[in-house]
Amino acid sequence: MAITLMILALSACASPAGPEFAPGGGGTTTKALPATSSAPGIETITAAPGLQIAIDWPSDRNKMIKAFTDNYVDQWRAVGTAGVDDTYLDSVEEPANRDAYRWVWSFLKGKQSAQGTAKLYALRVASVTGRGAEINACVDTSGIRVTDATGAPIDDQPAWTASPQSTYFQVAAVRRGDDGAWRVKLFRHASYPDERAKECLR
Repeated sequence: MAITLMILALSACASPAGPEFAPGGGGTTTKALPATSSAPGIETITAAPGLQIAIDWPSDRNKMIKAFTDNYVDQWRAVGTAGVDDTYLDSVEEPANRDAYRWVWSFLKGKQSAQGTAKLYALRVASVTGRGAEINACVDTSGIRVTDATGAPIDDQPAWTASPQSTYFQVAAVRRGDDGAWRVKLFRHASYPDERAKECLR
């Protein structure tokens, strides 16, 4: 099963694989202990006017998962605010920070934004090894429309806004820093017709 690199056209960041991260394996795996727990359910977060992220939370809403979801929301917030809000850079580290910047800039350089709703679901901590963890999620961007500077949808919508490319399997490597905060280090994804992406189809 191939997990391809996240491309800039998608709603997370591209990055070459580093030796410290191998999706689905490597090293000793332990069960992640949640920092906080809450009832599972869907929470809709407004990233910018007309732009929402619907997160289907698992029962364990821990800091590792939150590191990924917060960054995902913040990247969309940067897009929706034309780059005014750049807090997404606070929750990523090399090499993901460069990729996150390039993804946001791919909108800003064309004076584009987005409207609609992106969905995150099937969130889980797949493994924990030392100060690192692997987060798995499904992403659905079929509810997103790329817009021009006036807020009108552009005529030529990118492929990732239409099925089946709009639904994909997301992997994020997160790492706990010396300050105790979890940050995203790498992103990878599997897109259709990869079997893991097919499992995300609803």
